[in-house]
Amino acid sequence: MALDPARVERISALVTECRPLLGSNAGTDAVQRLMSDRGVSVMDSIIVTRELLGAGPTALSEAKGIVLSSPLRGVERQRHEELVDSLLDAVDQVADDR
Repeated sequence: MALDPARVERISALVTECRPLLGSNAGTDAVQRLMSDRGVSVMDSIIVTRELLGAGPTALSEAKGIVLSSPLRGVERQRHEELVDSLLDAVDQVADDR
């Protein structure tokens, strides 16, 4: 999935702004609060968090866990769980129909 230049610029600016927060005592909580307060989407929050973690081999999984486990993302987490449940139900239905 390619990101448009404006989105890349916004994400880069967030990474630059959040880096000092991550190094502070508040850590990832402060980063997630800033992004939540600004209405940054879950996907962009995951990308920013991944970059802050250093983009290593496990960074994407860690970033997803950090963003979706944040108390500030309760609604998004619930929607994600509902989507996954719906997909699993659809897969089960297809398997049952065979």
